[in-house]
Amino acid sequence: MCVFNTLITLSILFSPAISTNLKDLTGRPGHGLIGYGISVYDPVCATTCVDVVPTTLQCRKSDEDGSYLSTPSPECLATNEPYLTSMAWCIHVHCGSEVGVAKIESWWRLNIPGRQVDQPLPRLTYQHALSLIKEPPTEILEKGALLNRTVSVSNESYSAHQDQQIVYENVQTNSSKYGLIIFITGCVAPVFISLIRFLPLPSQFFIALNAHLIDPPLFGKRHAVPVLGAGIVPTRGQALFIAYIVIVNIILSSVGYQVSRPGTMDPNLSYQLAAWVSNRLGVLSFANLPLLILYSGRNNILLWMTDWSRSTFLLIHRWIAFICTLQACLHSLIYLALVIWEKDHEIKSHLAFWYWGIIATLAFSLIFPLSILPLRRVAYELFLILHIAFAILAIVGSWYHIMYRYDKQWGFETWLYMAMAIWTFDRLMRLARIARFGLNRAFVTEVDDRYLRIEIPNVTCRGHAYFCFPTLTWRFWDSHPFSIVPKTGFHESDLTIHPKDGSKSALEALQADIQPKALFSSPTISFASESRGIVLYVGRHTGMTSLLASRAGSVPGLPVFIESAPSNPLGTAGHYQPTGEYPNTICIVGGVGITAILPFLLSQSSIQTMGARTKLYWGSRSQALVDSVRSEVGLQWSHIDQEVCIGQRFDIRKVLSDELLRSGSTGTTVMVCGPPSMSDDVRFHVAAFGRHGAKVRLADESFGW
Repeated sequence: MCVFNTLITLSILFSPAISTNLKDLTGRPGHGLIGYGISVYDPVCATTCVDVVPTTLQCRKSDEDGSYLSTPSPECLATNEPYLTSMAWCIHVHCGSEVGVAKIESWWRLNIPGRQVDQPLPRLTYQHALSLIKEPPTEILEKGALLNRTVSVSNESYSAHQDQQIVYENVQTNSSKYGLIIFITGCVAPVFISLIRFLPLPSQFFIALNAHLIDPPLFGKRHAVPVLGAGIVPTRGQALFIAYIVIVNIILSSVGYQVSRPGTMDPNLSYQLAAWVSNRLGVLSFANLPLLILYSGRNNILLWMTDWSRSTFLLIHRWIAFICTLQACLHSLIYLALVIWEKDHEIKSHLAFWYWGIIATLAFSLIFPLSILPLRRVAYELFLILHIAFAILAIVGSWYHIMYRYDKQWGFETWLYMAMAIWTFDRLMRLARIARFGLNRAFVTEVDDRYLRIEIPNVTCRGHAYFCFPTLTWRFWDSHPFSIVPKTGFHESDLTIHPKDGSKSALEALQADIQPKALFSSPTISFASESRGIVLYVGRHTGMTSLLASRAGSVPGLPVFIESAPSNPLGTAGHYQPTGEYPNTICIVGGVGITAILPFLLSQSSIQTMGARTKLYWGSRSQALVDSVRSEVGLQWSHIDQEVCIGQRFDIRKVLSDELLRSGSTGTTVMVCGPPSMSDDVRFHVAAFGRHGAKVRLADESFGW
């Protein structure tokens, strides 16, 4: 649902420019990043000669190629003998024997006429041009003088240009390296952090770790409940990882700079350093792009490799987006200041790369405030459609900005390719998951004025999934996540009872709280039919759920596409099953939060033989919801000790205190799913009991976005 939010930074990252120093706006495409597959100046001794050898040449003026004396065309450079021999002498003097002839000849063919894809080959090879020089030239032309003979270049000018080129490539290579560090560590760090739970350490270590550094909110008592309705306070564990991301970005934005003597590239040291900083911030913004898109995806591979929830990844995604955006804004402001200082704004503002950058920046500027939490909660569908529209505009503006500025020669678009590849993978996986189930029919009924029941027959999936009702609204692409109640086996409406010897019926026995063994020893039970499918219980709100309510009772049902949620073999589903150390489970549930806990409860019948104890505390404002869920699951959860409270909340502290006292030294997992305030209360008290020595751990099954 937030995948398009990941694209917001694409706009600002390309605006208004990447670098002030690379002078060629177009050229042969590069592959990789500067320093990693792409070399700006290789060999630097030869590329420096391109800058210092005069290019005021006597060439035939042509309307087709637009060549002038001071701006020769590639054809002119490739055929002008004084230019070729002067270049050959410069390379011979300054490269010497340090660079092999074969490498120089290769560079000569590709770079003497320029860097374009389609350009003529030099009329002379490097060795041939060098052989035409009979006497070492000593003349140094003044700036602007016509080059009509072989000349030498000033050592001072050559040294200054070479120094700047070396420094520039070193700084840009550092930028590429630091960008890779941000992206790679952002992918790998969650996996390594998650693997800590498998270390052979005492359980008390993990209890203390969770109670002090992982589970509690960073400050106060609220995590799921927004502060002032505007933002979420991260847990301490989330805050530690966010702090890592912030710190590493600050450090890598601040180190690895060099300065050189001012020359034609940079008029003074202040300009040069400002340009380096601006470039670095732009590159690091690019590097954060694929990371923030990865964190927002429904098919985020890190969900399968860690025990982190999607809510955690979405929260961190927003912080990465903020960092990414801040870096890009600083990059843009610094470059704008340099352009104004150069008094070049009037010229550049009319160039295509500039106004496409403005378009992308405006798209970003509109997306960011339209993504705030209050709007997402009040008008989610409006937020989503605006998000999509402005994200597309941001992508288009960003792409054309970078293409008009540097084409594909310096590899800056590589970060964009990575981001788009991750985004595309997520979308293709969504389509594949939808194709797995195809088009189905959903039948909506009203439980009461608060809740809806949606039944989808002939489908089997668990956990939570995304459901798209294409005919419900003109926004046929809208999908919403709901937890699933599997409709398998039997429930009360399917039972046919055959009592033996005047014993109670199965339904009466169930209502009298008779244990399952006694229940099955008396009656004979057969099925009128065996149901197969899934059931959803949905709270009625504004937006899509209100439209679903208006279609309640529709006989044909509603077409529905189902995108099942990705499985997580190393994550919550496997991590929080009862174990020898934590055999007991306390489930604290509010309202339709029961649907997220039911799959766990219905799987516990085989575990009861191990001596595990499972207790359900379910608070609901609707008796009809409780009755409907009980009717749906019937005998399947009769072995679960249940306490249901209608119209009022449990005393969370007392419930946990009593249960943990009863558990003694055996471990207990507390699972919670319900309103944000309930989840926060459970989180606060579980951490508090853990800090005081209780053997307890938290499993928050609430689904946030």
